[in-house]
Amino acid sequence: MRFRLILRVDKNVWGTILPCNYLYPLSSTIYKILNEGNSEFAAWLHDHGYITGERKQFKLFTFSNLYIPRFQIFGDRMNILSEEVCLIVSFYPIDAIEAFVVGLFNNRHIVIGDKRTRVSFDVVSVERLPEPSFSETMRFRTISPVFIDEKREGGGTTRHVSPDEPVFLRLLEYNLLEKYRAFYRQEPLPEWHLDRLQVLSPPKAKTITIKEGTSQRTQLKSYLFGFEITGNPELLKLMYDSGAGRLGSQGFGCIEVWT
Repeated sequence: MRFRLILRVDKNVWGTILPCNYLYPLSSTIYKILNEGNSEFAAWLHDHGYITGERKQFKLFTFSNLYIPRFQIFGDRMNILSEEVCLIVSFYPIDAIEAFVVGLFNNRHIVIGDKRTRVSFDVVSVERLPEPSFSETMRFRTISPVFIDEKREGGGTTRHVSPDEPVFLRLLEYNLLEKYRAFYRQEPLPEWHLDRLQVLSPPKAKTITIKEGTSQRTQLKSYLFGFEITGNPELLKLMYDSGAGRLGSQGFGCIEVWT
């Protein structure tokens, strides 16, 4: 289930300078909104998520980069020149989620940024988007960077995987199957697989920093690209709703149908 939010820039509060590395601050803002609207739901979503038998946790929602029609980059900051920006928020189905989301976000005043600069926005509209028809072969493009990693041999450390590596598809499939197990508390059918991935545009690497300014600061190499994928339609729907790859709830892996 997917929603388009239109955010109007409130220039009179903090100005119009946003950090380029805004995904983590934006995820914190979304969690804050969830918490203010329904503390019990937010605590469950944040602290427990959907849990597999292996105790892995998944929070099955994601969101896009901000779509900013006009901006100017200087250093690690951007000056927003547009009056309004757009944000896509996507949830894997939860009962009554539409009314919940619209009520939480509509007419909300939010702030996105870090200790140096931030921008205030007013949510002026929340629109549920129509769901695409899912088939075995589909084309998508990323509207936030996809992050996938794997453990190095010998354990301990991980490496960040590019979509043009053969192992990328296997890791993407594994992540989706784990999400399915977590949500439905059952095994997917044996024939549920991702069979093929063709990268249609050169992957653009983006290094995103999360938990900036803390001892847990981490840099993640992620990718923006277009692709065609063949696989079980239910897995493709799960990927569309909850994000491709890891850390969807921190703003990674949001995709849209590419026509």
